[in-house]
Amino acid sequence: MTETPFDWDAYKRRIHFDGTITPTIDTLAQLIERHASAIPFENIEVLAGRVPPLDRASLQQKLIRRRRGGYCFEQNGLFLAVLKEAGFVVAGLEARVRAGVPADVVTARTHMALRVTLEGEDYLADVGFGGFAPTAPLKLRGRTEQRDAIGTYRFVDVESDLLLQCRTHDGWADCYRIGPSEPQPIDYEMGNWFVATHPKAMLRHNLLVARSTPGGRLTLFNRTLTRRNGAARPPEESSLATRAEFADVLRDAFGLQIDDADLDALMAVLERQ
Repeated sequence: MTETPFDWDAYKRRIHFDGTITPTIDTLAQLIERHASAIPFENIEVLAGRVPPLDRASLQQKLIRRRRGGYCFEQNGLFLAVLKEAGFVVAGLEARVRAGVPADVVTARTHMALRVTLEGEDYLADVGFGGFAPTAPLKLRGRTEQRDAIGTYRFVDVESDLLLQCRTHDGWADCYRIGPSEPQPIDYEMGNWFVATHPKAMLRHNLLVARSTPGGRLTLFNRTLTRRNGAARPPEESSLATRAEFADVLRDAFGLQIDDADLDALMAVLERQ
């Protein structure tokens, strides 16, 4: 089967990128930063009762042409296609989410990230981890602190895994544990199905929308809108109550046009909480 051609012009317009696409560390950093600010993390598809398709045609249609966002399998699935088309040496990674999870709870491998190899150095690229995704490539072999334009990260060896942590105003917080094995597409299909359908999956019962902003992040978790301006400062929070407020914030703050049926579906989830 012939793979759907990648629409470079539409993608570059979507992320407001007008430079030359070449497989360099500078290009990788620019693509991550632009993608993270232009295409929000969001799980509204799941709240509406659908399993997001992960084929290239569907990802381009939703995230680029319909100007919607997505979660890790969609975001990093699209970004994997972007980097391959640009000539990067890139492979998928799988990880266990640890953010907000008690230390004694074992989580499934339900996060997709990417490994990009440039001049013998492996970098983490991740545009799909909600409010904590790094907005710059991070050296996977580095064990010292690494910064992006928003915050500070570090990798910690945990058994055979690699734990990504980010610094918050409360100290170091776990993000996810990257496993040593190289996943296959079917592994992402399984993880995607689990996240979208399992009765206890967090994203089935909670609204999460996030994007990076100049020097900070904007995150909507259920009814709480959080603005972070640097990791050292406490976040600013406000609460949303009405359907109209959600529609306005999704449109104006995140650039998402959500149709009435999907907006009704996410409001129904919030009302059941």
